[in-house]
Amino acid sequence: CLSGLEWFARERGWPTTPDKLSREHLSDFLGYVATEKNRWGGNGRGGTVKVASPATVYHYGKVLKFFFSWAKEEEYLKESPAARLALPRPHYRQIEPYSNKEVKAMLDTCQRDIENHHRYLGIRNLAIISLFVDTGLRLEELANMKLSELDPNLHQARILGKGAKMRVVPLNGRARKALKHYLTQVRQPGGDAVWKTEGGQPLSRCSIKIMVNRLKTRAGIKSGGGPHRFRHYFATHCLDNGMDLNTVRLLLGHATLNMVLHYARYVNVQKALVAHERFSPLDGLYKGSGSVGDGWGWRQ
Repeated sequence: CLSGLEWFARERGWPTTPDKLSREHLSDFLGYVATEKNRWGGNGRGGTVKVASPATVYHYGKVLKFFFSWAKEEEYLKESPAARLALPRPHYRQIEPYSNKEVKAMLDTCQRDIENHHRYLGIRNLAIISLFVDTGLRLEELANMKLSELDPNLHQARILGKGAKMRVVPLNGRARKALKHYLTQVRQPGGDAVWKTEGGQPLSRCSIKIMVNRLKTRAGIKSGGGPHRFRHYFATHCLDNGMDLNTVRLLLGHATLNMVLHYARYVNVQKALVAHERFSPLDGLYKGSGSVGDGWGWRQ
């Protein structure tokens, strides 16, 4: 964020020292982040191809507020130009995890392919779906997996995530077994790409997306969405099973807890819906269970 601001200031001919920047400068910078598809050209950072989400713009704004507030407290600045900087309200994409039934149907379809003499595709696709479900990897992260980034015993994988940040993802249980089966039994030798076509070519992210959509159709799944819904499934099930927020954040590769808290709200709402069905006041009344209100009020 700060290196981006410095680059943007130079591009616009602004001062590049914090004490010379105004609130208007910072507001223009956030406007650039919010509206420009191809950002950061020529500043050594990875380029972008789409407009930043409101959540990303909000995160940039919070970083600016923190930095300039710190600079004021340390007496580098008399006032913070970000103190009254207006930030967009962060909007997160709707949480739509696959259901357990849908995930099981896709895994079962892969297993049937193996049994019906489509061994290569069945074993490979079973490994892909298993990793999506058990790691929460983004589509691009899974598509770009490298053999050189897997530990020799397949217990961990190093993943290059958003913002060119590297993180370690654990491979356990059935997911590890499915990946090992694919690598040792059917994957074509050569090259560093983990995922390959039957002809030995690296499998692209577009091909994986098409594979998931076709697999859903064959499994009888009517709901929309693609590979990213596996990430929702992973996050919500980890939280529902008791994993703490920061561990989920680390596994997903998020810089902050904002998105994880969004997942947590979804999980809590689902629990509330289940709880209401169990503790419905009206249903309880007709079950003859009595009411806490039976003894309330004034008695003559």
